[in-house]
Amino acid sequence: MSVVSVRGLRDYDPRPLRLAMEACLQDLGGLEKFVKPGQKVLLKPNLLRSAKPEEAVVTHPQLVAVVAEMILDIGAVPALGDSPPIGHLARVLTKSGYDEFMARLGVEAAPFKEKVTVDFPENRLFKKIELAKEIFEYDVVINLAKVKTHTQMGLTLAVKNLFGAVLGTDKAAWHMRAGKDFDTFATALVQIYERINPSLSILDGVLAMEGNGPNSGVPRPLEFIAASSDAVALDAVVCSMVGYRVENLRTCVIAQKLGIGVADLERIEVKGDKLPGFPLHDFEPPRSVNMAWNLSSWNPIRKFMENHMVTKPDIDPALCENCGICKAHCPPQAISEHNGAMRIDRNKCISCFCCHELCGNEAVTIRKPFWGRVINKLTR
Repeated sequence: MSVVSVRGLRDYDPRPLRLAMEACLQDLGGLEKFVKPGQKVLLKPNLLRSAKPEEAVVTHPQLVAVVAEMILDIGAVPALGDSPPIGHLARVLTKSGYDEFMARLGVEAAPFKEKVTVDFPENRLFKKIELAKEIFEYDVVINLAKVKTHTQMGLTLAVKNLFGAVLGTDKAAWHMRAGKDFDTFATALVQIYERINPSLSILDGVLAMEGNGPNSGVPRPLEFIAASSDAVALDAVVCSMVGYRVENLRTCVIAQKLGIGVADLERIEVKGDKLPGFPLHDFEPPRSVNMAWNLSSWNPIRKFMENHMVTKPDIDPALCENCGICKAHCPPQAISEHNGAMRIDRNKCISCFCCHELCGNEAVTIRKPFWGRVINKLTR
């Protein structure tokens, strides 16, 4: 049985945050169970892009600071690593408010720059995956994820946060490889989690994101933190807390099939605070159909889905600055410039929403067809 701890926390005030984090980790045996003196510890937050903490795009810097302080108190050495899809890590850290505590505590940045090919057994879908070499150079990996919606996968929680171990430009290639088959992408995410095997995963749900996450959704205070040594169990519990069916979070479903972690809520022990108001009934989902279908491209059912149910992004020319980021990172090369404006080729678009995820101007909008909205409500 896996154990998940959930603790209520109203804001990121350092003292209450420290107490809540200590209580949360004590439910799991204490941080000392996972980190020993002298060890090198890699902290992996969600650093999608440069964003102010109040936008709820990145893991809040104060939460990361508290975890780093606790690691230092044990006598271990924390560092902070990620591979943002856009921009250098140093710039993202600065713009996202990380510099102050990193300088104060002496925490060094560990940008992911080199790739290493990791092998998987024959019973895995992907036999080889290229990941950041740096992440394997640490004694302990602590996964510091953010509770957010995701226009392709429904939610992005602890398991998906480790997709950051794929180097920036390679992320688009994975979206292309998976195409519209969400289970394929979910399997890649689960295998990445399996290989990295973080000792501990912590979810920042104090200020979460609903709507069209993970980049331009709406901040939503949920006022909790949660942690577990089993990221799959952690995701399953938080998924149910925000009112989603666990079977709709495909990383949980795939992980359970592969025997990686526990997604069955009846086999998960939840410790900590009994939070009023949960599960939520009004947490706004993204405008996408969170379902996977394994139908060939000629299948008429799939054609109907693509034309009448599947959400595809639109580019608002009034907000678009023609920076070209969406075009450069579009996996199927479905975006091109026509007469000074960016346009999306609907026949090429695979609904990976990389353009929406990477646009810093909120120029890429998500519009769901009528039948897509109906199905999404029925499958929540």
